[in-house]
Amino acid sequence: MLSIACLTNCQTIRRVMIAAGAGLVVIGLLVVGMSSGLADWVVSLVAVWQGEPPAPHWLAKIHAIGIEAVVSGIALVALGWVALPRWNWLAALVQQESVVFTVSLLAIGGLWLPVALIGHSAVIGGERYWWLDDDAMISMRYARHLAQGAGLVWNLDGERVEGYTNLLWTLYMALVHLLPIPVAQTSLIILLTNITLAVATIPVIIRFVRALGGGPLVVAATVIGFVLNKNVMAWTTAGFETILLTWLFLLATYRIITEAQQRTPRLLTFVIIALLSLVRSDAVILSVLLYALAMWLHRNRTLIIGYAALSLALPIVHALFRALYYGDVLPNTAYLKVFGWEGALQAGFRYFAAFAMHYPFALGFALFGSLLTKDKVRRALLAVVLAYMAYVISVGGDAFPNFRFFIPILPLILVLAFLGVQSLIRTGWITPVQGEQLSAPRTILLAVGLSVVLSGVMMATLAPMIDLLVAGAQSGFAINQWFAFIIGVSALAGSVAAFFGRNALQRLLFQPAVAFRLWFGLLCLIGTPLLVPGYSWFLLPNVADVGNVTIGLLLKRNTPPTSKVADFWAGSVFYFSERYAIDLLGKSDRHIARLPAASSGTMPGHNKFDFDYSLGVLKPDFVVANFALPVDEAMLRQLATGDLAFTGQLYFNQMFQQHCLPYPIPIDTWRTIFVCDWSEQISKRHDWEACSIITAGNCAAER
Repeated sequence: MLSIACLTNCQTIRRVMIAAGAGLVVIGLLVVGMSSGLADWVVSLVAVWQGEPPAPHWLAKIHAIGIEAVVSGIALVALGWVALPRWNWLAALVQQESVVFTVSLLAIGGLWLPVALIGHSAVIGGERYWWLDDDAMISMRYARHLAQGAGLVWNLDGERVEGYTNLLWTLYMALVHLLPIPVAQTSLIILLTNITLAVATIPVIIRFVRALGGGPLVVAATVIGFVLNKNVMAWTTAGFETILLTWLFLLATYRIITEAQQRTPRLLTFVIIALLSLVRSDAVILSVLLYALAMWLHRNRTLIIGYAALSLALPIVHALFRALYYGDVLPNTAYLKVFGWEGALQAGFRYFAAFAMHYPFALGFALFGSLLTKDKVRRALLAVVLAYMAYVISVGGDAFPNFRFFIPILPLILVLAFLGVQSLIRTGWITPVQGEQLSAPRTILLAVGLSVVLSGVMMATLAPMIDLLVAGAQSGFAINQWFAFIIGVSALAGSVAAFFGRNALQRLLFQPAVAFRLWFGLLCLIGTPLLVPGYSWFLLPNVADVGNVTIGLLLKRNTPPTSKVADFWAGSVFYFSERYAIDLLGKSDRHIARLPAASSGTMPGHNKFDFDYSLGVLKPDFVVANFALPVDEAMLRQLATGDLAFTGQLYFNQMFQQHCLPYPIPIDTWRTIFVCDWSEQISKRHDWEACSIITAGNCAAER
């Protein structure tokens, strides 16, 4: 049983934590109250639920910072006042899996569910609409067409092109569209499904850790690292298939290990492995790695080969369907994102480097802990992780933040990391020595080490707050990466110093072995992107998403069903407008996907476009541009290169300037809708003047 003997200095630690927490609460309340008054704060929270982020925009940011301080302060007070004095009792509870699951369930319900309900909805035109992140709405469009009986097609009267990569998830979305619910609520069902899948992942993590010999502390730390992880929550509440893929991958891995230990392989395990490639096409790499893992761990390899061959019927049938239905070997997005550009490997290394900067200690302990152990299973799991990372690097990573491609293996990394902490102490690689006097050099090293670590933690804590105040997503993203790097370097240097002063740490705080487990385990946790600080920002509906949903509704209510719309954002605008869709970035356009890169940008899926074809050949009635009028041409010239080159190059495209740019639709939105002069709708564009981005009413009727 885990037991910690807190010495006299623990009382001082408790008092400092309580005082610091109370101070943060007071500061947070003052920040919120002074910015607009306590009453305005309450009104702002109500406004968030009503779908209107507090205005002006800076007020929401100030509120977010204040709320973060309050939440962080309450957590510190609870830890110092309630947790530390009852540590032995809490440690005993950790050993009960039912308690760990119950607490995790409450945490997901209390933290993740509000993000799904509030952060992904808004009241538009008097009705609350829910949405998924934009690319997930592409799958929703395919799903609705399938539910309507038109098949898995992008446009009802267009060519067949596979613009999705998640067959099983799209089929599930189609089932949701068969339910008697309005379009405004279909995304809510998907979001709630993802929350349920996140809850279902918790018992798999617990059993997985137990199967690898992890103790109660490893179980608790891994579950905490999953539940409080910002990246996992972000992709779960985005509506993608990511959490389903994570659950199935972890379940299949757990079953392989336990069945190898029992020497009883089962066909169902290999069916689950085969399903991974149907959940997401490029997860075939994960399937291959798990087949190899099963071959390595099981002795009866003849039976394993037979089960694998039977399960491969599923992806083979899927491949035949793709070839017959779409006429392609791979999904259209594979041609778009993987082939035809030279910067993939460089972009992939940057993507991995950013991930390593955000997870320095988890990766470090997973790597060295697995290499130093003689456990064959953990070394095999490390090989799976490294091989998959190499694949992600080779394809160029992902264009989006929060490391979507690494989420499926993230629980596995956390498990290996905390097992590494446990094994480093158990194997004697780090051997605490008792009885040594508190020498001045070691005490100084300890103080310096802890100070450097805490400085890094403070900088990392400030990073999300600075992100809130910095204009522009790109600058905020860069700042966040630099702060993650700072905490990694500072905490690493500090932990080395603290290691040499370890005896002082042992005598001042805890029992030796437990001290090291807690110390290094804490480094693994604070070295990952946690929900706090930054959580409250997830509760504010994204302005871009609200705008895209509104634009889609405006197009649906004010244009005939035969209208053609061209846009860079291929999700919400096309889903809610229900119009013929021209994807300017080629996710659902076979011609563009097979072109070479049209810019020097290194964001997969955003560096191929052909406006002469999309506008001049396909002839859209409306073009939705990523800029508002009047424009700053100097800024757009800068945007005509790099990752966002498509925005600037559309403006300067001769076809666009001659036929579409002179005819904007005067609506209040962060983007601009243009009518092209070859469209019959050009004479009706002034009927949109009465529309606003908030009401999304029927403009023609209002006039």
